[in-house]
Amino acid sequence: MRCLALAQAWHGASGRAVFAIAEAPATLKQRLASEGFEVASISETPGEIEDAKATVRVARQLRSSWLVVDGDRFGVGFLEHLRSSAMRTLLIDDFAKRESFPVDLILNLNLGASEAPYRKRGADVELLLGESYALLRREFTSGRETRSFPEKGNRILVTLGGSDPENLAPKVAESLARKPDYKIKIITGPAHDHPGELLKFGFSNVRAEFNSSNMSTNMAEADLAIVVAGGTLWELLYMGCVVLSYSRNSVQAQIVEDLEKKGAVRNLGAVKDFDDSKLAEVVEELGRSKQLRRQMATIGRQIIDGGGAERVLHHLRGHG
Repeated sequence: MRCLALAQAWHGASGRAVFAIAEAPATLKQRLASEGFEVASISETPGEIEDAKATVRVARQLRSSWLVVDGDRFGVGFLEHLRSSAMRTLLIDDFAKRESFPVDLILNLNLGASEAPYRKRGADVELLLGESYALLRREFTSGRETRSFPEKGNRILVTLGGSDPENLAPKVAESLARKPDYKIKIITGPAHDHPGELLKFGFSNVRAEFNSSNMSTNMAEADLAIVVAGGTLWELLYMGCVVLSYSRNSVQAQIVEDLEKKGAVRNLGAVKDFDDSKLAEVVEELGRSKQLRRQMATIGRQIIDGGGAERVLHHLRGHG
């Protein structure tokens, strides 16, 4: 979704963006097509040298100005092949764990991202670091309405990533659904492995929706959102929705911890340490405090201003 946000911004600046994909659900390809983007299918194993060669072939056929690479499977060997082929490359990175960074530009949009790990590994390139570069899709940045804060915040959005690999959504819903005044909407992405389980609930206050194309509206209508830290977190902060966040790895854990210190997010801990009583307690606290929800929303909107994609475009243009 962050690549889609960047592609939308590039397209809005009269550019052309094509997605080169080896593995993707049909629903994702349909989503890209509905947005007006072409998809170039690659049959090689993602991250292997043959994949790099195929990617270069596609880029040359398109006379691409830039290759944008996003994913941990694209290692140093993959990136070195792109560089040896004279391809200008922007790497979207989260962990700064590669041994080296043979690219032209690095984007790490995570809160607190530091240049030290990159410089330590010899990355002598321009770094775009921090949440000011958060990539938000056009559906969010096209307009942000003034948010209202009801006395009781009982509309709860649950969205846990494109696949929810831990199958956390049913546990979250089970913890909250017994409160009849809660209105719970679960939204899952196109790669979800257990869609059937989300339809088995016998609670009238739980709804499930798959692969929503209307996330901004869903976020605008929710009083609280339960997520696992990722791109959705930045979207929710921009929309002024109160966020309760789990984390899947150490980087996410640090981001959520830092955001909680700023007063923007409530930290629910690691997914693997799911605690239904803690979740219910925090939801109840925030639901009954209009003042606290308003305060958190205000801080979140100050952190994410929606201009990240345009800032990245400015740097892409600056490289010629």
